[in-house]
Amino acid sequence: MTWDYIAGFIDGEGAIVRRKRVHNLYISQTNYEVLKEIRDFMGCGYIYHIGKRKSHWKDAWLYSSGGAANTHYILLHVVDKLIVKKELATLVLSELRKRLKEIEDQKKLRIEQIKKAIVLRKKNWPYRRIGKELGIDFGYIRRLIINKDLVNNKV
Repeated sequence: MTWDYIAGFIDGEGAIVRRKRVHNLYISQTNYEVLKEIRDFMGCGYIYHIGKRKSHWKDAWLYSSGGAANTHYILLHVVDKLIVKKELATLVLSELRKRLKEIEDQKKLRIEQIKKAIVLRKKNWPYRRIGKELGIDFGYIRRLIINKDLVNNKV
């Protein structure tokens, strides 16, 4: 299995699809074993049984990359090898880089907010006041702090 082989499959049988803010890569195929080999080589994604779409057709399966990070990973490896979908893949990679950076920035912000919430809670601030201070739902802050304490066996 090689990335060239996978690029050929993506060009011939694949689709790069955007739903809302998430990009996915799909490959449909009537040979399950081929999709399994592709998935195993790439180390990510899922295979779904579609069944027969028409009574005289063979059973079919669908490989799905499983989200933005996996789609980004795959397209990085095949974009230079694609022919038919090269332009689309280049555009999607650009969008995915921006989206993945947004997601990472949101995670960092949320971690900082949680750290602040824990400090304020140790000062005996009520959850509602913490939520108001940080601009976050107090119930969400409460669940995060309680779950963190449960994980760390502090309760």
